[in-house]
Amino acid sequence: MPRYYFHLRHGQLTVIDQEGMELAGDIEAAQEAARRGRKIATSEALRAIPTQGGLIIIEDEWEGRVFELPLEVGVSVGSRLPCEAEANHVPWRP
Repeated sequence: MPRYYFHLRHGQLTVIDQEGMELAGDIEAAQEAARRGRKIATSEALRAIPTQGGLIIIEDEWEGRVFELPLEVGVSVGSRLPCEAEANHVPWRP
């Protein structure tokens, strides 16, 4: 199974995930990113920290960027996780 890394970018700050997580594929990585996004956004909202402009950057074990998920998407999907079509259409930003 490939290993995925979930880096967090907010403004000028990027927190690098050095541990990563083994997942079956890109769809599972999108679901994990959405779960993490909801957790981060909920935690920051409780502390009155805005999440606008924050991103979860998902890379695979070969350091290839798979996609990016805005924190707002992780919040807006609520309990519904992104489907394959949504995961494939998240814009990639260098």
